[in-house]
Amino acid sequence: MINMPELAQDKVRKFVHELKIKKEDAEIIAAEKELAEMFEKVAEEINPTLAAKWLRRELIRVLNYNKKELHEVEIGEKHMIDLLKLVEHKKITDNVASKILEKLIEKPFDVKEHVKREGLEAVSDISELEKYCKEAIEENLQAVEDYKKGEKKALNFIVGVVMKKTKGKATPKEVNEIVLRMIEKI
Repeated sequence: MINMPELAQDKVRKFVHELKIKKEDAEIIAAEKELAEMFEKVAEEINPTLAAKWLRRELIRVLNYNKKELHEVEIGEKHMIDLLKLVEHKKITDNVASKILEKLIEKPFDVKEHVKREGLEAVSDISELEKYCKEAIEENLQAVEDYKKGEKKALNFIVGVVMKKTKGKATPKEVNEIVLRMIEKI
């Protein structure tokens, strides 16, 4: 008996039922053989939903931007696994990961080494984040007042100030929560 390669629709079924990813993601990933193979390897070590999101959206976005196909670049599943492990463990933000992925397409490198060398680790130390949030609030009391009067955009402004202070290395969601908590006490 000849061992037939797995058909795209079989992969879609497998991705949806076994790996629990959305059907639309599964269809896009399964449509391209190399992408499907990379996804299967990455999903063994990374949460499949996260892997699907990054391979389907970010990797394809960066490839399209560079007018490249997956087989034309040297990036492999090891690079994606290293990158997504850092995202999964909140060691880097999605924003930082996107920028790294853009560089990886040009020429692959050791992701973990790059993050250390460039100082790209996420600021996730709560006391450090709280310090930045407190500074941003004290420097922008008018925005705090505006927020309390119902102007929701004022909160985004304060969060933006904190993001600038952390050079984008904090998660906006976390910053948002801390800023809200601090504003409620004022």
